[in-house]
Amino acid sequence: MSLIQNIYSRPMQLAEAKAVYIGRGHRDFPLNELKPFSMIEILINSGCYECCGFYQKEDDSLCAYAFMMADKETDMLLLDYFAVCEEVREKGYGSIALKLLKADYMNWNGMLFEVENDEAAETEEERLLRQRRISFYEKNGVVMTKQRSRAFGVDFRLMVMNLGGKTEENSIGYFISAMYRKMLPEKIYKEQFALL
Repeated sequence: MSLIQNIYSRPMQLAEAKAVYIGRGHRDFPLNELKPFSMIEILINSGCYECCGFYQKEDDSLCAYAFMMADKETDMLLLDYFAVCEEVREKGYGSIALKLLKADYMNWNGMLFEVENDEAAETEEERLLRQRRISFYEKNGVVMTKQRSRAFGVDFRLMVMNLGGKTEENSIGYFISAMYRKMLPEKIYKEQFALL
């Protein structure tokens, strides 16, 4: 647990994670990006998925959350879902949450971020939204790599936040592939994931 500016972080229990995912996920993410919670539950129970909440100290209200794949063999994390609660957006909570996340996971080598490829956006509005998201991560110490991937028909650029170690760019493809192999049955992995 870490504390910055009266915001603290802590791991979520399974029931708590389910309530946040079901209660807020459909508002914070496109429906086609939400996997069934039963899949997340299997990953949590197998020890390769972590859910972290960020709370205001004064009233313990949730202000942001992060759901992550956790590959203990490589000591790498993959940020699966990250959102600031709509009632407190545009107040700096996202940056604080990322700082807390970094402090809490310094014993890991690094964290991977999949960001939708801004160059593949279909509209100017979507391109600007994707660029804004990338800029937010860059402002908070996340570094863009040259690695690209495609998952379930969506093109991603891969970013990395070094934690306790330094993640070499030529290892990013291996790390992201290892995460997806743990997350998906082999048949679906081969059909739905590719490095570009």
